[in-house]
Amino acid sequence: MTSSGSRSKPSLDERDFQRKIVHLISGERDPEGAIRSLSEHYKVEEPSLKMGLPRGTKKALGCYVHRERTIYISKEEFLYDPYVVIHEFYHHLRNVSGKHRGTERHAKEFALEFLRNT
Repeated sequence: MTSSGSRSKPSLDERDFQRKIVHLISGERDPEGAIRSLSEHYKVEEPSLKMGLPRGTKKALGCYVHRERTIYISKEEFLYDPYVVIHEFYHHLRNVSGKHRGTERHAKEFALEFLRNT
């Protein structure tokens, strides 16, 4: 099934793209490559990806700091967890697109859609 959304010229069918992203993160252990591909696909600036959480953040697997345009991942094991990486990328996508800031519920659904298609 191909995407009929308004995005122009996706290089892969949306489901194939989602599978590719999940594989890059967990199979090839290349979260940076996944972030690069996501950014290209959604035509947004690529966020930075850093290990550790920013000061004052506790008990999070990852977080997105919009003023830094940076995704932080708490531990190395979560760097290769597609749910965490894609969830945080959603926050970046919504922030830079100006559509809305992105709720946790929407970020969860965005990430789960990728995982359902694997």
